[in-house]
Amino acid sequence: MNWRGMVMIVAVAVSPAVVFLFAPRSVVTTTARGEESKRVEPKGHGKLVFVLTTGLEDLQENGMAIRQAKVAKESGYLDDVVLLVYGRAVQAFSKDVTAKPPQTTAAIKEAKDAGVRILICGEAIKRFNIPKESLDPQPEAVVPNAIVALSELVSKGYQIIKY
Repeated sequence: MNWRGMVMIVAVAVSPAVVFLFAPRSVVTTTARGEESKRVEPKGHGKLVFVLTTGLEDLQENGMAIRQAKVAKESGYLDDVVLLVYGRAVQAFSKDVTAKPPQTTAAIKEAKDAGVRILICGEAIKRFNIPKESLDPQPEAVVPNAIVALSELVSKGYQIIKY
């Protein structure tokens, strides 16, 4: 058997488990009066922090982090999703950066509207001379230091995805 056959066997063997893990499960219970009650169990819990440091020199990676944070939040599987922005990535939030395509601002607004909490590093906006008032869209907060904020999020059980 070659490697392709082995991959197929693994995929077939794992498929039912994957479907089970990702499909909402219904639980049927019987009340004291003998009536059946059906409820859907919650999907799960978890917290993610997407760490965005990539600047506008890589629009694809920049946009991917923003869009994936939005998708993660909309999945319903997570209690909280944070987009933590520092380094060159803060330029994506400045109204005054002319190299920023309008799609970037639109993606940020969509993520924010979906419930992604956006935190921006205060040290980075100082370094890049971006006044808080010119951030567009406005983040949930400008944190004094992104590494301190990241440390706090990790201590609270957040998993990190870095771009």
